[in-house]
Amino acid sequence: MCDHCGCREFAPIAELTADHEQILSMAWAIVEAVRAGRPADVDEVGRLVTLLDAHAAKEEFGLYPELMELGELTEVACAVLEEEHRTIRAALVEGHFDRREYYALSAHIEVEEMELFSAAGYEFEEPEWVEMAAVHNAVDSGDRTAERTLQ
Repeated sequence: MCDHCGCREFAPIAELTADHEQILSMAWAIVEAVRAGRPADVDEVGRLVTLLDAHAAKEEFGLYPELMELGELTEVACAVLEEEHRTIRAALVEGHFDRREYYALSAHIEVEEMELFSAAGYEFEEPEWVEMAAVHNAVDSGDRTAERTLQ
């Protein structure tokens, strides 16, 4: 994980980074089970999908729009990142999450950690941090309507 620019000093980025660490740990446990010839634990997959859904919502309704508004993320790059969220989720739900998908997940996270989080740390001012915090609160409270409203 990135630790070079100080972006983790901002609560929304610190939260997303903590999610990344947990996501990678949970995903690797699933990969190891599959690699050992065991089925992935259904409950563990469910917990990971739930975490991924909340995490992706925070990025797609909070981080990405703010970066796009400042010109730090293009629409095309945003669409790619969002599609990667859907692809990773589908692999988990459909039961074909393996090392290839894990490495794709890791690459996705690396882009966010090394590029997007740094850009946010350098470019965001108080209004962007307030907006991101509001989206995180909406997601954490389960208010999906609020996420769309906050865009």
